[in-house]
This record gives sequence, structure tokens and C-alpha cells, in this order.
Amino acid sequence: MKNAQELDEVVRESFSLLGKVLEESNSLGLESNYREAFIYRHARSIYYLGQDVVFLLESGRLDSCQFIVRAMLESLFKLIASVKQSEAAIQILVSEVEADMERMKLFDPIACAPGIKCSADFAAKLRKEYNITSKKKWSTFECADAAELVDKYRSDYFVFSGRVHASTGGTMMQENQIGAGHALQTLLFIVIYAAGGFVQAIQTKTPQENLDESARIKIR
Repeated sequence: MKNAQELDEVVRESFSLLGKVLEESNSLGLESNYREAFIYRHARSIYYLGQDVVFLLESGRLDSCQFIVRAMLESLFKLIASVKQSEAAIQILVSEVEADMERMKLFDPIACAPGIKCSADFAAKLRKEYNITSKKKWSTFECADAAELVDKYRSDYFVFSGRVHASTGGTMMQENQIGAGHALQTLLFIVIYAAGGFVQAIQTKTPQENLDESARIKIR
């Protein structure tokens, strides 16, 4: 990207595309299954969180940007894993429900009994309905691996995690306001990649046009 004007244009085009595919999917009024709903929600989360990051960057408020971009990376890993592996979305959902259930048991098994039962019943329903026998935990790394984005996990996700976990290195980056450019670069990758992945799994009005636009912005 050569200058600020070109960068602004890429930001505009990226968010415009992701917003477009979300709107087109909604306008078709098709009933979605669990996989499609899972992908849609993560794409929508990326869209809105990304707009918050842009606002913060434009306002000179850099301290929290990396926290948000890290969460967006997790959504991207899950979204793309679900695009590349059709069974991944349900398996991730089951693993999340069961993990929440175990946390409630540790917190207060008596007070949380209704929530534990609800989670157990829902997980059992999904396992039976989709014939899921895997006990895979679907960690962030496992999602990134399934999405074929391990390099992003080892680089961007690792760097931004230092801030989230309040490591000394992460805190020093905050004090010196290091990483604004890195956060924006990663943000754009996430938004563009999410749009391209979305149209491969969920029906939109102009799928090929959207896919071509995603590829065009990537190589710009």
C-alpha cells in the first residue's frame, strides 16, 4: 500500500465486501443450518469488531486494538475451519458447549445445575443428530490448523496474545504504542479472508462476483 489514501480505499473496499455478502445472504431469506449459522455469526462478529478497531485507530486510541484483533483472529480460524471442513462447525460448537459445562461444574455445580443440564442436553442432541463421536477440544491452534492458517497463529495471534495476557513484553508494546500498523494489516487480512470464505459456504446473490472481488483486494 503506497499511501494513506490507498490504505483508506482498501479499508473501505474490504468492509464494503464483507457487509455486502452478509446483506445478500440475509436478503435471500433461506433457512440456515447450524453450520451456516455458525459461519454467519463469526463473519458478522468480524465485521462489527473490525469497524470498532478502525474507529479506535482513527481516533488515536491504540491500546485496545490488539485485544479486539486477536478475538477477530479466533473467529476467522473457526470460520475458515468450518468452510474447509464441513463437520468442523458442529464439532467446535459441541466442544464449546461441553467446555462451558465443565467450567460451570467447577464454579458451583449446585447453583449451576440448570445450566449444566441444559448444556449437557444440547451437546447430546447435537452429537446424536450429527453422529459426532470425536472428543477433540478444538483449541485455537486446532482451529487455525484446520483453517490452514497456522502461520497466522504462530505470528499475529502469538504477538497479540502478549497484550491479552498482560505479559511484560505485551505491556511494553502498549507503553511504546507499538503495533498499530500490524493491527491494521492483520485486520484487513481477516476481513478480506472472511468475506472470501463466507461466499464459499453460504449462498449469496452474486457468489462469483464476491469471490473475485475478495481475490482482487487481496492482491492489491
